[in-house]
Amino acid sequence: MIRAIFLTIVVGLTFLGDVRSAPALELSDLAPLVQLLAESDDPALQRDVLLGLRDGLRGRKRVAMPDGWAKAYARLSESQDGNVRELAVALALTFGDPQAAESLRRTIQNEAVPAATRKRAVEVLAESRTTDLAPLLQRLLDDPILRGEAIRALAAYPHQATPRLLLDRYATFTTDEKQDAIQTLASRTEFALALLEAVETKVVARGDISVVTARQLSALNDKNVTRRLQQAWGEIRSMGADRQQQIARYKGLLTPETLAAGNPSHGRLVYARTCQKCHRLYGEGGEIGPDLTGSNRANLDYILENVFDPSATIPREWRMNTVITADGRVLTGIVIQEAPEAVVLQTVNERLTLPRDEIDELQPTALSMMPEGQFETLQLQEVRDLIAYLRTQSQVPLPDVTASQPGS
Repeated sequence: MIRAIFLTIVVGLTFLGDVRSAPALELSDLAPLVQLLAESDDPALQRDVLLGLRDGLRGRKRVAMPDGWAKAYARLSESQDGNVRELAVALALTFGDPQAAESLRRTIQNEAVPAATRKRAVEVLAESRTTDLAPLLQRLLDDPILRGEAIRALAAYPHQATPRLLLDRYATFTTDEKQDAIQTLASRTEFALALLEAVETKVVARGDISVVTARQLSALNDKNVTRRLQQAWGEIRSMGADRQQQIARYKGLLTPETLAAGNPSHGRLVYARTCQKCHRLYGEGGEIGPDLTGSNRANLDYILENVFDPSATIPREWRMNTVITADGRVLTGIVIQEAPEAVVLQTVNERLTLPRDEIDELQPTALSMMPEGQFETLQLQEVRDLIAYLRTQSQVPLPDVTASQPGS
């Protein structure tokens, strides 16, 4: 076991060094490790070597298949260790092994396979940019187990049928699935126009479009998208000198009596829609922004200042970046890691490893991922209930979905 751990560290560091300094890995670097995989009977050793190779090759779409891989893959694919099998098939995709993609497709469509394994198969195929994957992903929109993974993965494929298929099913999606669908639709010009038409026709509620998503739509730099965004949703305004006026306005509206009437359970629902993708609270939520659990949430001034001027004191690690890919996809998020071969980007709904040769532009900004004036997209009673939830000291239950609307 000590040898296996040591080997993982050595392989990982060696290949990460290559990723940062060399345009391609030499086959001579891979062949000894592939031979070790083919000869070893130790699942722990195999797993550690595979992890090192995976990390060292991250961001590379294709690497020439090294000598001996066919023998090694045949052995690894029969392993009793599920992690070994999964890592081996992912590496096989990087080597362009046609058996790997077919194996993953079979896994995805086999309902007898554990859900976690099927989900990971979707993710691995999507990460490898497997061609002709969109039709399978579109069929998975009717699979409640794999629907979320399919919605997110479809963003990588500019397939013309995707917007219609997502919007036809939108009313049946869960809250998380709706947000995933919106992020996918906001990533491409053609998808975005369909999304904004759906907002105009009320297929998608205007409130489902966050200011973060509106920013991403604007980043497409398409005049038709910008015009439709203004018509269907509104204009993104910088608060500028209005910040203090808006803070004062909301302090006047959110009197102690008003806040006392707040419904924390309904507020949790608003939080799930507007904040949870980025912030953790009571152990739930994303990690794009700071964890709110230990923050000064009981202080109304603290909440209002962070809502209306989130970029005032934002640390570098929380600043927003815009990525434009070679095939026209636009992404906004936080850069987690950069290397010459790849960029790791955390968006509001997923973490992506983007090969450098797929990136046309990477534009850092001085803005927080949290947009200004989040309250402007909410009804006053939603703001009241959201603040009531933020000021709680322990988790509260979600409201009964059959109950009346928040604030009623």
